Amino acid sequence: MRSKTKERAANFFAATMFLQFLPANAAAPIKIDTANLLVTVDATACRWSAEVKGTPMRLNDVYFLPGDDPSGWKVTSSVNHADSNPFGSFVTVTLRGAKSGQLDFDYQISVSKTNNDILLSLGRSNHTGKAVDLGDMDYFVSADARLGGSTDKWIALGTHSRNRDLYELAAVINLITPKMYAVNHVVRDSDTGNSLLMGHATALKGASRFEVRSGWQGKTADRMQVRGYCSYKITIPLGKSFPGEKLLIDFNRDALRAMEHQGDLIALAHDVRLKTRRPINLDDRELVANDYSRFHGWMSGGSNADARKFFQENGLVDFYWGMGGPGPQGSFGIYGSGGGTQGRPSRVSYPAECFLPIHTVKYDGERVIDFSNPLTIKLERERILKWVAGQEKNTGRAEMDFADWWDAWPGQHDPFMSPLETYRVAGLPWRETIDQQAPRMVIRSNMQPVDHSYGIVDICRISEDADQGYEDPGSSLLGKEFTGLFTETVLGSANRFFYNGRVFWNDADGFHIYRFKAPDGKDFTAGQAKVDANFHAMVGNTLFVSEAFNVPYPADRIELLKRISPPTMDVSYPVDLFVRRPARIFNMPVDRAFGKWSVLSVFNYTGTGNRKFSATLDAAKDLRLDPDKEYIAYEFWTRQLIGTFKGKFAIRPIGPYDADIYSIVEKLDRPVLISTSRHVRQMAFDIKDLAWDGPQRVLRGVSRAVAGDPYQLRIYAPDGFAAKRVELSGGLTGKLALDGRLLTVDYTASSGADVEWKIFF
Repeated sequence: MRSKTKERAANFFAATMFLQFLPANAAAPIKIDTANLLVTVDATACRWSAEVKGTPMRLNDVYFLPGDDPSGWKVTSSVNHADSNPFGSFVTVTLRGAKSGQLDFDYQISVSKTNNDILLSLGRSNHTGKAVDLGDMDYFVSADARLGGSTDKWIALGTHSRNRDLYELAAVINLITPKMYAVNHVVRDSDTGNSLLMGHATALKGASRFEVRSGWQGKTADRMQVRGYCSYKITIPLGKSFPGEKLLIDFNRDALRAMEHQGDLIALAHDVRLKTRRPINLDDRELVANDYSRFHGWMSGGSNADARKFFQENGLVDFYWGMGGPGPQGSFGIYGSGGGTQGRPSRVSYPAECFLPIHTVKYDGERVIDFSNPLTIKLERERILKWVAGQEKNTGRAEMDFADWWDAWPGQHDPFMSPLETYRVAGLPWRETIDQQAPRMVIRSNMQPVDHSYGIVDICRISEDADQGYEDPGSSLLGKEFTGLFTETVLGSANRFFYNGRVFWNDADGFHIYRFKAPDGKDFTAGQAKVDANFHAMVGNTLFVSEAFNVPYPADRIELLKRISPPTMDVSYPVDLFVRRPARIFNMPVDRAFGKWSVLSVFNYTGTGNRKFSATLDAAKDLRLDPDKEYIAYEFWTRQLIGTFKGKFAIRPIGPYDADIYSIVEKLDRPVLISTSRHVRQMAFDIKDLAWDGPQRVLRGVSRAVAGDPYQLRIYAPDGFAAKRVELSGGLTGKLALDGRLLTVDYTASSGADVEWKIFF
């Protein structure tokens, strides 16, 4: 009892001393205590701190005012304990401030009630008496961000806005000079997995930027400096205001899930609804073939006529390969008149006031279109309506291109519109028109700022051009801006995985399997073809084969085209994104009404040193599986039952220029379908239904079929289950074979109709 009395007295004394040294007009700190987070806000000083309860993860002394100087600001605060919005349930602290000669601010700190999210916004209003130029604006700055442990184990990577910029890995301890990314900046502790993601949820007016630098002082490297800000490049007229972007701070024990979570928030904020608005509908073969799995002849030396003939002669039409649709290609988002490139409709008839009084350095000095001018938007809408007339039921595409240098320029009609805003008003009329009048078409982007396209684009190029070859042994002293090689695809795709299936369908550019217009005149080898084709099939969700198709092709290349097409709506994540550059291991969880499984892809991209590649994966951390369950692994290309595992999975050593695609299925006490021969995504494409009838001891299902294509079901049969017979619909007959625990059923469909099958045990 005496100790408790002393403790109360000490606490009272400490509180009294704290209040004694507060400014006379200071308010007590605001404390937010949720399930996972503890956030303290000092409204008077315009500072706040946050920690993840029970962990070393924290962000201390965060400020946003210029120079971290609260003097002269009149600040009021309020707390909303029931802030419910599309992002979730939050407790939101709002700080409103005014100071003579300065823009008023409206700063919100939203603390999630259920997870580790903190959302920030910073709106500004102009009551200064004059127009004000605004460039960069800080949303949060801290010299003390911690994950636990030391910064030599903290690995940072991020995502740029330009798709030409490729990802890198950096140890935070080496970031003496700040490293900046535009979409997100993610830091992960290699030992614990503790992570901090800083990224945006909205990109509507301010283009976000996120910086990390080493922040330790003294002998212990236990913290980093972080900064999040937005670039506006606008002039704010007197009396005008704007709401801030929603920036995300997410502490997590899984950096990959944090990135996926950011993708989900972006989709919510921009009302994307990708899988319902632009689904890869496998029951609509024409749509999938022309929009997602098609010939892509640009820069390959191929022609539509040669490709069409090649597809027909080799039966590839039945494997969903298309020609890009009967609808014409349209273009928007480019700098100027838009004439001449791939026969796109142009803007050459637009009056002079629709263009800025400058010419671009890029693209032959083309004029710069001014989308802040309402007349330009009016003419664009008219151009779109002419383009879409008569194409309402067709597949096809509109494309955003040649806009990756988009920026603010002198002479803009409305200087209050940011570069991001002018880009978006250029694209939204295309989005609206296609949605309303040509819903079977898609919008695809090429060289453009990725984060400007949220809610506008369906298919987004997430790498530089990759049509020039496989790998380059030459010197980096050549000074090339980009290589145009498969390298671009790998490095551009890996860290943008979180967009795929959430914000866009990721397009890793055209791929090669044999002969194309290569600068060095060399054809792809069988190994290069296998890696390139499988990477596109498993990591992205579009297949744009870029080939000459004007000579006979080896049978193994035709087999590749049969087994990788089409994509499904399932997406992969890079298991080793923070471990290797480039990532070599990608896992694709598959979830159907009749079951769940994973498809794991492993790549050895190069023959340098003639080294094999292998790794051991943690079932829970790496593969998102139950560590207490046993799983079956089957490899697609070698047709091997690898065996079973629990807790850890050892990837078999893979040689240079090769790829393994594993199906991983939970082991049960009855027969389990573990793979099929139709598609590298093993069952994700071709199995439409699957069930086990315990009393009858029957495994039954429905498979998509291709006439004349040999098809194989692969079943794991545990002890006590011997297959007696197989029954197939359509009068087909099947062949049963058993090799150890692997039961195979082979048949060849006589038509493209679905095949119902039953295997009796």
